[in-house]
Amino acid sequence: MNSIIDRIARDLSLDRDYIASIIRRSSFYYKRFTIPKRNGDPRVIYQASPELKSLQYWVREKILKFLSVSNAAFAYQAGNSIKKHADFHKEARFIFHTDIKNYFPSIHEKMFTDILIAHQDKLQAQGMWFDDMCDVIAKICFYRGRLSIGTVSSPMISNIVAYRFDELIIAYCRERGYRYSRYADDIYISSNRYISQSTKKFVEVSLYECNFKMNISKTWFRSKKSRRKVTGLIITDTGRVSVGLETRKKIKNMIYNRLVNGNGSPESILGYLAYLKDVEPQTYNKYIIKYSTYCDGDVISAIRRGS
Repeated sequence: MNSIIDRIARDLSLDRDYIASIIRRSSFYYKRFTIPKRNGDPRVIYQASPELKSLQYWVREKILKFLSVSNAAFAYQAGNSIKKHADFHKEARFIFHTDIKNYFPSIHEKMFTDILIAHQDKLQAQGMWFDDMCDVIAKICFYRGRLSIGTVSSPMISNIVAYRFDELIIAYCRERGYRYSRYADDIYISSNRYISQSTKKFVEVSLYECNFKMNISKTWFRSKKSRRKVTGLIITDTGRVSVGLETRKKIKNMIYNRLVNGNGSPESILGYLAYLKDVEPQTYNKYIIKYSTYCDGDVISAIRRGS
């Protein structure tokens, strides 16, 4: 039998029976925990054990990279960032946004294995098609039949499964002169012309056809008359991408409290500074110069040390 388990065992230099045992009992190789969403509701995370994670890495490198991902998918793609994503829409006067409800958990294993079967010829050309392919990959990458947040293969699989939806919206937007992008579960359509309400209906129907569901509570239309946000970043009236006044104030307070009072997490502050540097490099440089008067030497080093 042409078995994917044999290929994994050979590539990872591990015992075949050991790998087969992990795959057979894969649902027991997860740790469950929760983190709060922005609205306070719990977000369930299933983190794969190191043993299972190594198999997911193998699938990602040997199988997933040969499957199609749309150019409209910005998240989980090398070289992309939320700043680059916001830049894509920054010159538009009108923006439509919606959200895919329960994005990862709504992706079930059959949605993905159908794609594997459709790409059988492509995978065979790479020498990566096996008799037990669909069943084994589903057990490695899905937790009890559903895609879970927290596994190394889930981001790529989500983009692969969303490819058909992305291409439907790309074609729709191309005909109307709109721009479309998707950042994980966040969907954005922008234009310098008015975006009609029929766009919302088309996106909703397209999501349904692709086994997804629109999150109505996170659906909105915006123009230059109101604040426009793209993946958390603000697009100003002049077409500039900004972290926003509230975030800038928060970063300033965090730096001051750390340098003067020794309060705050260095990792958190440095993370915010890295975020600021990516989105507003001039503001970042301004803060580094300003707060150098509150410490001896380098500001970054002083943040790590505290007061």
